[in-house]
Amino acid sequence: MIEPPIRVFHEILAYRATDTPDKTFLVTRARSLTYAEAHAISNTIAHSLIAAGVHRRDRVAVMMPNGIDFILTWFGICKLGAIPVPFNEAYLGVMLQNQAVETGCRVAVLESTYVERWVAIADGLPDLDRLFVHGAATSVVVPDAWAVEAWAVLADGDSSDLPSVVTHRDVMAILYTSGTTGPSKGVMYGYGHAYATARPLGLECEPDDVFYMFLSMFHTGLPHTLGTVLIAGCTMAIREKFSRTQFWADVAYFRATTTLIISTMSSYLLANPPSPDDAMNTLEHVFMSPLPTDIDAFKQRFGLARVATLFNLTEASTPLFSGFALANGSSCGRPRPGMQVRLVDENDEEVPIGEPGELVLRSDEPWELGLGYWGNPEATAASWRNQWMHTGDLLTRDAEGNFYFKDRLKDVIRRRGENVSAWELEMAVNRHPSITECAAVAVPSPMGDDEIKVVAVTSDTTQVGERELWLFLAGQLPAYMVPRYLRVQRQDLPKTSTGKIQKMDLRSDPIDGCWDAEAEGLVVSRAVSR
Repeated sequence: MIEPPIRVFHEILAYRATDTPDKTFLVTRARSLTYAEAHAISNTIAHSLIAAGVHRRDRVAVMMPNGIDFILTWFGICKLGAIPVPFNEAYLGVMLQNQAVETGCRVAVLESTYVERWVAIADGLPDLDRLFVHGAATSVVVPDAWAVEAWAVLADGDSSDLPSVVTHRDVMAILYTSGTTGPSKGVMYGYGHAYATARPLGLECEPDDVFYMFLSMFHTGLPHTLGTVLIAGCTMAIREKFSRTQFWADVAYFRATTTLIISTMSSYLLANPPSPDDAMNTLEHVFMSPLPTDIDAFKQRFGLARVATLFNLTEASTPLFSGFALANGSSCGRPRPGMQVRLVDENDEEVPIGEPGELVLRSDEPWELGLGYWGNPEATAASWRNQWMHTGDLLTRDAEGNFYFKDRLKDVIRRRGENVSAWELEMAVNRHPSITECAAVAVPSPMGDDEIKVVAVTSDTTQVGERELWLFLAGQLPAYMVPRYLRVQRQDLPKTSTGKIQKMDLRSDPIDGCWDAEAEGLVVSRAVSR
């Protein structure tokens, strides 16, 4: 694979459209486009937006489902130098309004099913004056002040090339963080940042690869995977949303050779009933973040010879990457070339090997990390201290230079004078064969510190009660880590668009409906009392 000579995604698209114009670039079960076709249509969208009065650095709201047209819209906005602001498809009301107002979007490209949500908050959107509606025509009555046209108008017209108006130093998009521990912030996501994020994966792929993409396109899932495909010059096969029941059917249909599996998705795949055909698939190499609890069992069941893991966050650019030589089953990788990595204490002093510390970063080359938070200089200043970007993530490292994720700093629970890693506790819960996912959170204790609540999801085929799960944990965890409150349920946990569990929701839930170990007379010392 020959790395492209440029670092701006839509310019790489133009390069591929000249170099391999007839190669399939984007494909779904209903449609496919070559590199040349995608380049031409996105040119047309850019010209149409310019004719509609969109200028360089204008922010354009995009609220559409995963698909080829989302990517074409993204490229079109970028080609004229404007800035796409993708919106979480679940947003409505105040959350939707706040993001639109904060970014000052005057133009929005919306799926028709979402128009009603925007009309409901129209009085709170002083900047918005034009909609382009994708999909079926909407019957929703919109304010007279809004001009409304069909998305198809954007894709019809002049397809000539546009002059280059951005560099790798410019803002490519405003991407909002998941907001798992606090309010979402809009990251100014630069072109150089995007390229550096995708490059480690892109260099591991080849032009004949088919990358299966099902991650939300309104978050870093799009630049991470789209950049990987552009750098490698390969094909992206798209599904609107992850489906554990259709995953392997899609892999077979598209003859996918690689993919990126994140969060709890591996647990859902493992929860499917085993089949003799599990290992008979076309995947040749897989990227995973994080690795499942038993990576060897996962690889064996699904016939995967090559697995790599990585660690990333919206503000960073894949600072840790293992390549396909996994050090072990729990590391999240090693620093990639060009990235400086330290683990520090609360005074920004480096901690010894084996001790947990906050991950801080800086890159050898400029423009490879987030450019700050849109409209939030205070948060930007808090993130960048002592010339290092602070991630808010707690990790350890070993003597060989492998890094291990422990927790979000805000997810550390203080109980009985000890710091409890919610992540480590969750890994212990997930080792129970009947549990597919879980979340551990702090709840107030009458003693002044924290008590621990765990909400766990049991699989469709097996069940476990709270008492049985508590006894399981009491047999393998230090006494201070064993949760007091438990709830086992079949309903999935609330998640963000990227599959991260929304712990804020779980913290605010009352404990009244939880099983209480103390109320059952169960305590843990060196041995378990029953």
